[in-house]
Amino acid sequence: MSATTVKRLAADILCVGVNRIRLDKDNLGKVEEALTRADVRGLVDEGVVYAIPKKAGHRTQDKSRQGRGRRKGNKKARMGGGKSSWMVRIRSQRAYLEQLLGSGELPKAHKRTIYLKIKGGAFKGKAAMKAYLAENRMLKAKE
Repeated sequence: MSATTVKRLAADILCVGVNRIRLDKDNLGKVEEALTRADVRGLVDEGVVYAIPKKAGHRTQDKSRQGRGRRKGNKKARMGGGKSSWMVRIRSQRAYLEQLLGSGELPKAHKRTIYLKIKGGAFKGKAAMKAYLAENRMLKAKE
């Protein structure tokens, strides 16, 4: 039997591709004498015909496709502590809004517009909100 046929049979027996099958150069005479699949199995057991180990996979391709342009979704949520910092900020602004309304410094007519601005993320923090209210003269003067 030819060497290519032995390789094909050995690949089938070992459940690998033909390109991974190697033949021992010192025993090529034995390889050519093989006539049946059982003979090829015997050559595999002797070590005359063997399969080389599988190569390790490359991980560079996975890392190359993680750039900023490939990412989707909320950019703020992808930053560290996105939701928790958002919650802290929004709650403090809403609490301050309620405090202003309770003390009477802010008229109730402005409540909805300011609340929606807070919800929309218009203010970076409580200080920015105070500055906006002062700039637009929404706050009543303290008596």
